Amino acid sequence: MLPLYIVSTTLLILAPGANMMMILALASAHGGAAARRAALGLTSGVLCHTALAATGVALVLQRWPAALQVIQMGGGVVLLWIGGHMLVQQLWPHTQTVNKAALVPHSAYVQGVLSSLSNVKTLVLFISFLPQFFAVGQPLAGQFVLHGGIYALLTLAIYASIGSLAGYFATSLQKPTLQRWLRGSAGCVIMGFGLMGLVS
Repeated sequence: MLPLYIVSTTLLILAPGANMMMILALASAHGGAAARRAALGLTSGVLCHTALAATGVALVLQRWPAALQVIQMGGGVVLLWIGGHMLVQQLWPHTQTVNKAALVPHSAYVQGVLSSLSNVKTLVLFISFLPQFFAVGQPLAGQFVLHGGIYALLTLAIYASIGSLAGYFATSLQKPTLQRWLRGSAGCVIMGFGLMGLVS
């Protein structure tokens, strides 16, 4: 399941959104170094979400094991909604913009942290998406740490790479056709795992 989790998480991170737009805007306005600092900030935020999920959610699940099935089913519904919303955006796209003037290089790391921590969807994904890949009978806190750590590493690698290459590829990545394709692909993947949560 781990290779499938890595592929699915990669698609989620690559899906166009506020974080991607921020990285591209920073890279185009202030260069790759600023974008890499923002990527590090986003990664720090993911680690905070990981710690919260591992300590809070894992404790609840250890006390009430049956709650894991409830979370998986509830998470399945949430994932179906998120995936469906992404597919709707693919059919009726709208343009996302970022105020480049507000993105300054010396605060890029802080902007990345705040962007990640203020994204409630990330925490929702942690408690709905990650458990779909958990092994039965293994410590829950450890699995949250493992999967959250992988999510953090992928966040850093993908956003830092995109930020570094944005000078060459930023224009192509912001093309509406490519954004719709990425959003549609990620939406289908998310809905697929939502169905897994409901039938498991």
